[in-house]
Amino acid sequence: MLISEVSEKTGLPISTLRYYERRGILQPQKNASGYRNYCDTDIAWIEFIQRLLEIGMPLNQVKEYSRLRQQGDTTIPDRLKLLHQQKTLLAQQQTKITSEIDFLDRKINTYNTMLCERIRK
Repeated sequence: MLISEVSEKTGLPISTLRYYERRGILQPQKNASGYRNYCDTDIAWIEFIQRLLEIGMPLNQVKEYSRLRQQGDTTIPDRLKLLHQQKTLLAQQQTKITSEIDFLDRKINTYNTMLCERIRK
């Protein structure tokens, strides 16, 4: 599949796909004419990359994950470590967000109570 088809299928601009290739994150096969030839495995990998970025993994870590992936299954423990680190960061963010929501709920309740008291008077 050509890069334009991959761009359409993944929603990523061609320039982004080429950037990922320059960074070593993507390594599509090339045909005899030098054109990129993406396969379904590449699409699945691109979707995984997108997901890692969506959950906040920095591009440098995605690049490291990609490097490890290219080395084969012996790097699974290292890849797991990267995923666990990102999960820990997400859990910390979730805790912080929950705390901030609780703060807002308390403030909203305070103002609602003040408005109710005003109406009663």
